[in-house]
Amino acid sequence: MEEWEESASRRKETEIDLVELAKHIWSKRIFIAKVTGVFVVIGLLVALLSPKEYQTQATLMPEMQSSQSTAGNLLQKYGGLLGMSGSNLSGGQEGMIPPTLYPQIVQSLPFQLELLNEQVNFTRFDTTTTVYNFFDKVYTPSIFSYALKYTVGLPGKIVGLFKPEEPPKSLPKGFKTDTVYSVTKDQMKIVQNMQKRVTVSINDETGVLTLRAEMPDPQAAAVMGQKAINLLKEYVTNYRTRKAEQDLQFAQEQMQNARQRFVEAQNRLADFRDSNVNLTTAKAQTQEQRLQSEYDLAFNVYNNLAQQVEQAKLKVQEQTPVVSTLQPVQVPVDDTMSGSLILLAYMFAGLIFSVVYIVFDSLIGEKYYKQ
Repeated sequence: MEEWEESASRRKETEIDLVELAKHIWSKRIFIAKVTGVFVVIGLLVALLSPKEYQTQATLMPEMQSSQSTAGNLLQKYGGLLGMSGSNLSGGQEGMIPPTLYPQIVQSLPFQLELLNEQVNFTRFDTTTTVYNFFDKVYTPSIFSYALKYTVGLPGKIVGLFKPEEPPKSLPKGFKTDTVYSVTKDQMKIVQNMQKRVTVSINDETGVLTLRAEMPDPQAAAVMGQKAINLLKEYVTNYRTRKAEQDLQFAQEQMQNARQRFVEAQNRLADFRDSNVNLTTAKAQTQEQRLQSEYDLAFNVYNNLAQQVEQAKLKVQEQTPVVSTLQPVQVPVDDTMSGSLILLAYMFAGLIFSVVYIVFDSLIGEKYYKQ
């Protein structure tokens, strides 16, 4: 009984403390208003001085390759009529890039270099230049970037004054296979900036890709989004069809050589028959048989290679991946930094900060804290 009364007394004291604390907070409403006003002013400066960024996005659906493609089915069905076999068209997942690797492809250095070398019209800045030159020469960072650059980054600036100035180096072209790329430190900073601006994410459940592009200009954001989609399709297609294209080129070269040998054998046989209308001797007949055999052999080789060329063409078609665009990019209307949201965020931050400060000040001073 005594313990229950003691617990009830403590709860009552706590309630009284909370009421008194609330009264104390209300008495400090002018302080709260001043602190909140300061935060609102800071938020207004951030909203006005922060650079505008525009973001667009598109959704893509990569192919889900079946065990046998349409080209392979057609060749198996009708290839026998043409003397061709569909066994060489394997289809399936062979040589296919998993969609989970698409984000890494977009973040790769060759891909980003290709984007940076793209000519884009920046309407807000009234200029048409490469993306790299825009961020290197045209684009001016915000005042906060300058403040950070000459405060936290000031030691690096001082050290840089004593280093020999490196001559400007042109940005290498991307999208070249088996190439060693060399970029400067300043160029790498711009590449890393672009890696944050153009990204791809994948939904693990549906397999749908979401490509986002963010630029200081709305038109440029849409252009870069579409360019990234085209490059991604090109990269995947080149990777998937590289071997089939090489096989097709080799088969076409061999077919041209076989065709030349076939035409030569055909002409030799025709010339012999024109010169020997009446074959009366055994030697002439043997000569004709030999030329006929050379002609038949050359024709069979040429015919087989022509069939292989057709098979190789179907192989290229089969290996060409399909990345469908479900939602195309569009020119963004509003920038990503909403001024009203920034003001509201800073206002609530100032309100919370001032109230928390008053509460902790009261607890530390033990004005309303009872044992």
